Amino acid sequence: MESPSRLPQDVEGATSRSTEVTHNLIEPDREVDSLRETAEAVGKMLHAQAMHNIEMANRRYFGEVGKERSRRTMIYSHDWSIAKGHSPQTPLIAQDAALLAENCSVPLQFTAADPQHGPMFHQHFISFNGRGDSCDDFQYPPHLAANREVGLFGRIHCKCKTECRDYDTLVSAILLSIKHHLGSKCSVRSTGQPDGAGWTAAFELYARTFPERELPWLDNWPERPPQNG
Repeated sequence: MESPSRLPQDVEGATSRSTEVTHNLIEPDREVDSLRETAEAVGKMLHAQAMHNIEMANRRYFGEVGKERSRRTMIYSHDWSIAKGHSPQTPLIAQDAALLAENCSVPLQFTAADPQHGPMFHQHFISFNGRGDSCDDFQYPPHLAANREVGLFGRIHCKCKTECRDYDTLVSAILLSIKHHLGSKCSVRSTGQPDGAGWTAAFELYARTFPERELPWLDNWPERPPQNG
Protein backbone atom coordinates (compact mmCIF):
# COMPACT_ATOMS: atom_id res chain seq x y z
CA MET A 1 0.00 0.00 0.00
CA GLU A 2 1.32 3.43 -0.83
CA SER A 3 2.06 5.94 1.89
CA PRO A 4 -0.70 8.41 2.88
CA SER A 5 1.83 11.15 2.11
CA ARG A 6 0.79 10.81 -1.55
CA LEU A 7 -2.62 12.29 -0.75
CA PRO A 8 -1.62 16.00 -0.67
CA GLN A 9 -0.08 15.53 -4.14
CA ASP A 10 -3.32 14.01 -5.39
CA VAL A 11 -5.31 16.91 -3.96
CA GLU A 12 -2.92 19.45 -5.44
CA GLY A 13 -3.00 17.71 -8.79
CA ALA A 14 -6.79 17.98 -8.92
CA THR A 15 -6.42 21.79 -8.93
CA SER A 16 -3.72 22.05 -11.57
CA ARG A 17 -5.74 21.44 -14.69
CA SER A 18 -6.02 24.08 -17.39
CA THR A 19 -8.43 26.96 -16.88
CA GLU A 20 -9.89 26.07 -20.25
CA VAL A 21 -11.66 23.16 -18.54
CA THR A 22 -15.07 24.30 -17.33
CA HIS A 23 -15.21 21.79 -14.52
CA ASN A 24 -13.31 18.86 -13.04
CA LEU A 25 -15.38 15.73 -12.65
CA ILE A 26 -14.64 13.70 -9.54
CA GLU A 27 -12.80 10.43 -10.00
CA PRO A 28 -12.73 7.34 -7.75
CA ASP A 29 -10.10 7.80 -5.06
CA ARG A 30 -8.30 4.48 -4.62
CA GLU A 31 -5.44 5.74 -2.43
CA VAL A 32 -7.23 7.44 0.47
CA ASP A 33 -6.29 5.98 3.83
CA SER A 34 -7.54 8.86 5.96
CA LEU A 35 -9.88 11.79 5.37
CA ARG A 36 -7.94 13.60 8.09
CA GLU A 37 -4.92 13.76 5.76
CA THR A 38 -7.11 15.43 3.14
CA ALA A 39 -8.44 17.93 5.64
CA GLU A 40 -4.97 18.88 6.84
CA ALA A 41 -3.52 19.25 3.34
CA VAL A 42 -6.38 21.35 1.99
CA GLY A 43 -6.59 23.39 5.20
CA LYS A 44 -2.94 24.41 4.96
CA MET A 45 -3.32 25.36 1.32
CA LEU A 46 -6.40 27.49 1.92
CA HIS A 47 -4.87 29.19 4.95
CA ALA A 48 -1.79 30.19 2.94
CA GLN A 49 -3.96 31.60 0.15
CA ALA A 50 -6.10 33.55 2.58
CA MET A 51 -3.07 35.04 4.34
CA HIS A 52 -1.13 36.14 1.26
CA ASN A 53 -3.41 36.55 -1.74
CA ILE A 54 -7.06 37.21 -0.93
CA GLU A 55 -6.61 40.90 -0.13
CA MET A 56 -4.69 41.50 -3.35
CA ALA A 57 -7.17 39.51 -5.44
CA ASN A 58 -10.18 41.43 -4.12
CA ARG A 59 -8.63 44.89 -4.14
CA ARG A 60 -9.85 45.63 -7.66
CA TYR A 61 -13.47 45.50 -6.50
CA PHE A 62 -13.18 48.63 -4.39
CA GLY A 63 -12.81 51.27 -7.08
CA GLU A 64 -15.68 53.70 -7.68
CA VAL A 65 -17.69 51.20 -9.75
CA GLY A 66 -16.98 48.36 -7.36
CA LYS A 67 -17.84 50.52 -4.37
CA GLU A 68 -21.29 51.31 -5.77
CA ARG A 69 -21.89 47.70 -6.72
CA SER A 70 -20.89 46.51 -3.26
CA ARG A 71 -23.19 49.06 -1.63
CA ARG A 72 -26.17 47.63 -3.52
CA THR A 73 -25.42 43.92 -3.21
CA MET A 74 -23.27 43.51 -0.09
CA ILE A 75 -25.94 41.76 1.94
CA TYR A 76 -26.66 39.09 -0.66
CA SER A 77 -25.15 35.93 0.79
CA HIS A 78 -25.84 32.32 1.73
CA ASP A 79 -24.81 30.28 4.76
CA TRP A 80 -24.99 26.63 5.73
CA SER A 81 -23.99 24.23 8.49
CA ILE A 82 -24.22 20.51 9.19
CA ALA A 83 -25.17 18.85 12.44
CA LYS A 84 -22.13 17.64 14.36
CA GLY A 85 -21.29 14.01 13.70
CA HIS A 86 -23.32 13.80 10.48
CA SER A 87 -21.63 12.98 7.18
CA PRO A 88 -21.49 15.93 4.71
CA GLN A 89 -22.03 13.45 1.82
CA THR A 90 -19.30 15.26 -0.11
CA PRO A 91 -18.96 12.68 -2.94
CA LEU A 92 -22.66 13.02 -3.78
CA ILE A 93 -22.56 16.82 -3.52
CA ALA A 94 -19.40 16.97 -5.67
CA GLN A 95 -20.98 14.81 -8.35
CA ASP A 96 -24.06 17.04 -8.39
CA ALA A 97 -21.88 20.17 -8.44
CA ALA A 98 -19.93 18.94 -11.46
CA LEU A 99 -23.15 18.26 -13.39
CA LEU A 100 -24.60 21.64 -12.40
CA ALA A 101 -21.40 23.40 -13.47
CA GLU A 102 -21.51 21.63 -16.82
CA ASN A 103 -25.07 22.87 -17.41
CA CYS A 104 -24.42 26.36 -16.04
CA SER A 105 -21.80 27.59 -18.56
CA VAL A 106 -20.48 30.22 -16.14
CA PRO A 107 -16.67 30.69 -16.31
CA LEU A 108 -15.10 29.43 -13.07
CA GLN A 109 -11.72 29.36 -11.35
CA PHE A 110 -10.36 27.58 -8.27
CA THR A 111 -10.42 30.51 -5.79
CA ALA A 112 -10.46 34.31 -5.95
CA ALA A 113 -6.72 34.24 -5.24
CA ASP A 114 -5.97 31.53 -7.83
CA PRO A 115 -7.28 32.38 -11.32
CA GLN A 116 -4.70 30.09 -12.96
CA HIS A 117 -6.50 26.86 -12.06
CA GLY A 118 -9.97 25.61 -12.77
CA PRO A 119 -12.64 24.68 -10.19
CA MET A 120 -12.32 21.56 -8.05
CA PHE A 121 -15.15 19.06 -7.67
CA HIS A 122 -13.30 16.31 -5.82
CA GLN A 123 -15.02 13.64 -3.76
CA HIS A 124 -13.53 15.13 -0.57
CA PHE A 125 -13.45 18.85 -1.40
CA ILE A 126 -15.25 21.41 -3.59
CA SER A 127 -13.85 24.87 -4.34
CA PHE A 128 -14.68 27.44 -7.01
CA ASN A 129 -15.30 31.11 -7.70
CA GLY A 130 -16.40 33.17 -10.67
CA ARG A 131 -13.60 33.71 -13.18
CA GLY A 132 -12.83 37.40 -13.54
CA ASP A 133 -15.88 38.37 -11.45
CA SER A 134 -15.22 36.70 -8.12
CA CYS A 135 -16.42 37.42 -4.61
CA ASP A 136 -16.30 34.86 -1.75
CA ASP A 137 -15.03 31.39 -2.62
CA PHE A 138 -17.59 28.60 -2.37
CA GLN A 139 -16.01 25.69 -0.51
CA TYR A 140 -17.45 22.46 0.85
CA PRO A 141 -17.57 20.56 3.21
CA PRO A 142 -17.76 23.10 6.07
CA HIS A 143 -14.87 21.72 8.12
CA LEU A 144 -12.48 22.23 5.16
CA ALA A 145 -13.72 25.68 4.10
CA ALA A 146 -11.45 28.69 4.61
CA ASN A 147 -14.34 30.91 5.76
CA ARG A 148 -15.69 28.51 8.41
CA GLU A 149 -16.72 29.52 11.92
CA VAL A 150 -17.30 27.20 14.87
CA GLY A 151 -20.60 27.87 16.66
CA LEU A 152 -22.39 26.35 19.62
CA PHE A 153 -21.87 22.65 20.33
CA GLY A 154 -19.05 22.52 17.77
CA ARG A 155 -21.34 23.10 14.80
CA ILE A 156 -19.34 24.55 11.86
CA HIS A 157 -20.94 27.38 9.88
CA CYS A 158 -19.95 28.67 6.44
CA LYS A 159 -20.99 31.79 4.57
CA CYS A 160 -20.57 32.75 0.92
CA LYS A 161 -21.27 36.34 -0.11
CA THR A 162 -21.82 36.31 -3.87
CA GLU A 163 -23.11 39.88 -4.45
CA CYS A 164 -25.42 38.31 -7.07
CA ARG A 165 -22.51 37.86 -9.47
CA ASP A 166 -22.80 35.31 -12.25
CA TYR A 167 -21.47 32.36 -10.24
CA ASP A 168 -24.25 32.87 -7.68
CA THR A 169 -26.51 30.71 -9.89
CA LEU A 170 -24.21 27.73 -9.41
CA VAL A 171 -23.69 28.42 -5.68
CA SER A 172 -27.45 28.56 -5.12
CA ALA A 173 -28.09 25.39 -7.13
CA ILE A 174 -25.45 23.50 -5.13
CA LEU A 175 -27.13 24.67 -1.92
CA LEU A 176 -30.31 23.05 -3.21
CA SER A 177 -28.33 19.85 -3.77
CA ILE A 178 -26.96 20.00 -0.21
CA LYS A 179 -30.46 20.41 1.17
CA HIS A 180 -31.73 17.56 -1.01
CA HIS A 181 -29.11 15.09 0.21
CA LEU A 182 -28.90 16.14 3.88
CA GLY A 183 -32.43 17.34 4.67
CA SER A 184 -32.92 18.11 8.35
CA LYS A 185 -29.28 17.24 9.13
CA CYS A 186 -28.18 20.56 7.68
CA SER A 187 -29.26 24.19 7.85
CA VAL A 188 -29.14 26.15 4.59
CA ARG A 189 -30.18 29.81 4.56
CA SER A 190 -30.09 32.70 2.09
CA THR A 191 -30.71 36.43 2.21
CA GLY A 192 -32.37 35.96 -1.17
CA GLN A 193 -35.99 34.85 -1.16
CA PRO A 194 -37.52 32.09 -3.31
CA ASP A 195 -39.65 34.57 -5.27
CA GLY A 196 -36.69 36.89 -5.93
CA ALA A 197 -34.82 37.22 -9.21
CA GLY A 198 -31.62 35.89 -7.64
CA TRP A 199 -33.06 32.39 -7.26
CA THR A 200 -34.95 32.12 -10.55
CA ALA A 201 -31.92 30.99 -12.56
CA ALA A 202 -30.84 28.59 -9.78
CA PHE A 203 -34.25 26.90 -9.71
CA GLU A 204 -34.18 26.55 -13.49
CA LEU A 205 -30.64 25.13 -13.51
CA TYR A 206 -31.41 22.63 -10.73
CA ALA A 207 -34.67 21.48 -12.32
CA ARG A 208 -33.02 21.12 -15.74
CA THR A 209 -30.15 19.06 -14.28
CA PHE A 210 -32.27 16.92 -11.94
CA PRO A 211 -35.79 16.83 -13.44
CA GLU A 212 -36.79 13.88 -11.24
CA ARG A 213 -36.22 15.78 -7.98
CA GLU A 214 -38.51 18.09 -6.07
CA LEU A 215 -37.07 21.55 -5.42
CA PRO A 216 -35.82 21.71 -1.81
CA TRP A 217 -36.87 24.55 0.51
CA LEU A 218 -34.33 26.54 2.52
CA ASP A 219 -34.68 26.88 6.29
CA ASN A 220 -35.37 30.60 6.53
CA TRP A 221 -37.81 30.81 3.62
CA PRO A 222 -41.55 31.26 4.19
CA GLU A 223 -43.74 28.19 4.24
CA ARG A 224 -43.74 26.35 0.92
CA PRO A 225 -46.69 27.43 -1.26
CA PRO A 226 -49.25 24.77 -2.20
CA GLN A 227 -48.49 22.81 -5.35
CA ASN A 228 -50.54 23.73 -8.42
CA GLY A 229 -53.02 21.11 -9.51
